Amino acid sequence: MNRNRNFSRFPRHARGFSMVELMVAMVITLILMAGVSQIFLGSKKSYTIQESLGRLQENGRYAMEVITTDLRRAGYWGGNADISKIEDNTPAGVISGNMIATDDGTCSSTNWARMLTLPVFGKDDDRTGYNCLKALSGGATHVGDILVTRYAAPWVVGSISTPGFDNNQFYIRSTLFSGKLFRGQDQAANDIVVGTVKRTAELVANGYYIHTSDNSDPNKCTGSATIPSLYRVGLVNGALQSEEIAYGVEQFQVQYGRDTNDDRTVDLFVDAPAATDTTSWGEVIAARVWMLMRAECPDPGYTSTNNYNMGNINYTPNDNYRRQLFTSTVSLRN
Repeated sequence: MNRNRNFSRFPRHARGFSMVELMVAMVITLILMAGVSQIFLGSKKSYTIQESLGRLQENGRYAMEVITTDLRRAGYWGGNADISKIEDNTPAGVISGNMIATDDGTCSSTNWARMLTLPVFGKDDDRTGYNCLKALSGGATHVGDILVTRYAAPWVVGSISTPGFDNNQFYIRSTLFSGKLFRGQDQAANDIVVGTVKRTAELVANGYYIHTSDNSDPNKCTGSATIPSLYRVGLVNGALQSEEIAYGVEQFQVQYGRDTNDDRTVDLFVDAPAATDTTSWGEVIAARVWMLMRAECPDPGYTSTNNYNMGNINYTPNDNYRRQLFTSTVSLRN
């Protein structure tokens, strides 16, 4: 036996890949990885868009529900249909047309809330002089309509949700034939003699308007430092308090349906009448609301060129924000 004979460690068919074969395999792998990456990026973008649209729809539905619910309740005084029978419903010192207190340098006047003769009131694309709206939310930068609603709360004092009186909160005590508006600390002196069935509930007065969100995050996405939102100013224990209702409300418009011949049918929809036009306000039996929602972050691959018709406003943006328009027409039951 020849001990010096050389034997191959591996058979010929088990040799490694050549350089060319490795290069081809790498190219194919890179192509597959690029395809997978494109699918991932496309799926992520689609998810981001759907998430943004979902938030738009959720916020828009909620904001519209809050507004329409308040409009349906406006003018409800606990069963008393004759506002002239509710004592102290026109407070002394009210400036004509004042909706949100401007006659008090500290924005503490609540006279506007007690103007029960105008359960639905508004201002058309103007907040000149309404300094308390700005003060309560740090400066107004978005112009839109202002809507005010006033009514007696659907819950009564003494129930599980409201077990007692707050000293400074306004309440309405009413029967079919009479009523009284008073603060909680004066409730004992404001009993009603006429009528057997009495109902006592909080006075609700809300003013809706648009303002820059207090929750805007300039680091979250480019251009998100001034996200508009729907705000509500109302009474909390007799004092004004503003709160953010819905994120991303860019425009808020309201028109009012007037019944000019007293047949309980809307004859025409108009923008908010002048504050001193009590005749026109007395004919309002319906309200039409437009609410334009805007995404919090722009989408670089999208250009918004839609025309949004909202009452007396035609808005055609030219930017990268996605939007959705919500509308509703509400019959004023009371």
